[in-house]
Amino acid sequence: MEFKGEDGMNSEQPLPSGEPGQAEQPHGQKQRERLQYAKFRKVIAIIMAALIPGMGHLFLGLFIRGLTFIVLLLLDIFAMLYVSSDGLRINIPLLILLGLFIPVLYFYNVYDVLQSADYMVRYRRKPDRYARMDARGQQSSPFYAWERGFAFAVLLVAGGGLMILFRMKPRWLSIFFEDYGFLTLAIILMIIGLFLFLREAFLSFKRKKLKERG
Repeated sequence: MEFKGEDGMNSEQPLPSGEPGQAEQPHGQKQRERLQYAKFRKVIAIIMAALIPGMGHLFLGLFIRGLTFIVLLLLDIFAMLYVSSDGLRINIPLLILLGLFIPVLYFYNVYDVLQSADYMVRYRRKPDRYARMDARGQQSSPFYAWERGFAFAVLLVAGGGLMILFRMKPRWLSIFFEDYGFLTLAIILMIIGLFLFLREAFLSFKRKKLKERG
């Protein structure tokens, strides 16, 4: 069983090229109107993402992705306010790293909206179908796997807990940020980078094996 797009096409097949000489289908005009509307939504989503991180995803119907960007941005702002608050010895390197995270998150948010909108235009896929499974029980669209699972719930719980701690300002947290905040953030960044490297190496190895099998 193959997953079908909203027009009945296979989910892995792109839009027809529309070259002249091809037989015009009865619903061809309707398809063109849908395509134009999808491209219009793409433009609006990019503008919204450029104004407020996460809003472009919400406009496209990718609610989990959009809320993730919003939560990460709020956490970073809360952390910056906490690190620079009165009564706490300011950790300049940590404050710089937290400040650099905002433009990184902002530009990745715009890039991700562009990629998501392109995928939706090309394959005519709707957000409510991203979480569906194929006959093998796998994600029909791995590109949107974040829309399904427990990762966002864990992020909300952890983010809410951190916001409460930033508001309460316990003494042990102040000591931790003053003495180990920069080191901890550096280790977290290294772990994320190592994870992404190993993931890409695994995917490259997997693609190579599939290519060898023909």
